[in-house]
Amino acid sequence: MKKIITLLSVAALALTSCCKQTNADVKILAHRGNASTGTEFTTDENTIDALHRAQAENFAGIEFDVHLTADGELVIRHDNKIVDGLSCQGSTFEEIRAHRLPFGHQIPTLREWLVEAKKTPHIVQMLEIKSHKGDREKELIAKSLEIIRELDMVDQMYMLSFKTETVDEVLRQEPKMKVILNSSSLHHSLTPEEVKERGYTAVSYNINVILNHTDWIEKFQQYGIETFLWMVNTPYTLNIAKDLGFTWATTDFIDNLKE
Repeated sequence: MKKIITLLSVAALALTSCCKQTNADVKILAHRGNASTGTEFTTDENTIDALHRAQAENFAGIEFDVHLTADGELVIRHDNKIVDGLSCQGSTFEEIRAHRLPFGHQIPTLREWLVEAKKTPHIVQMLEIKSHKGDREKELIAKSLEIIRELDMVDQMYMLSFKTETVDEVLRQEPKMKVILNSSSLHHSLTPEEVKERGYTAVSYNINVILNHTDWIEKFQQYGIETFLWMVNTPYTLNIAKDLGFTWATTDFIDNLKE
């Protein structure tokens, strides 16, 4: 089945690419900051060091992930689990702060991240809301927005989730916030018309999903909806992003994409 989808994807890509004008201005998004050198990870992702390195590379945007700790602090990390017996959502901030990541860094708070991000206002910040049980996501959103407003960073921010109800909640709490719906599902992705109807700013697709829906890209462009492609870690996939007219390309390995 995978082989069939792949063959169909390649065929769809070939047909679509021949009909579209190359977009050489695709913006590059640093995935969890810039944690790599060459093809190796050389610092801890989602840390202040990774943020600083992405700022030094002058990425157009930087993506990071936020959890709510057991005692209500907002911390930056992708996975909920940190090590056995320690997790972002199940442990206190003091317990989390005492832990050192593989390259020696601490897990930062959202406030710490945004204070540093504000120093480069031309670099957009993409805050991914990680999945929480019950009403904790609403609390995470409310606390995140409180800090964002306090730092006067609404215009510099996007907020994103894989869940429509979470993206809708962001807009309910802050109608001016730019929002992104992530998708890694071939069969549960909203159509361009549905995305427009819900008032979302952008959509972000795993490459295996969107290659089965290349006809959607032009529709999103017509509706003024930004498009993100992930992961873009080779010149080949970057060319796909350009040829299909994506607004953004998300990467772990910026050095691979340099000419």
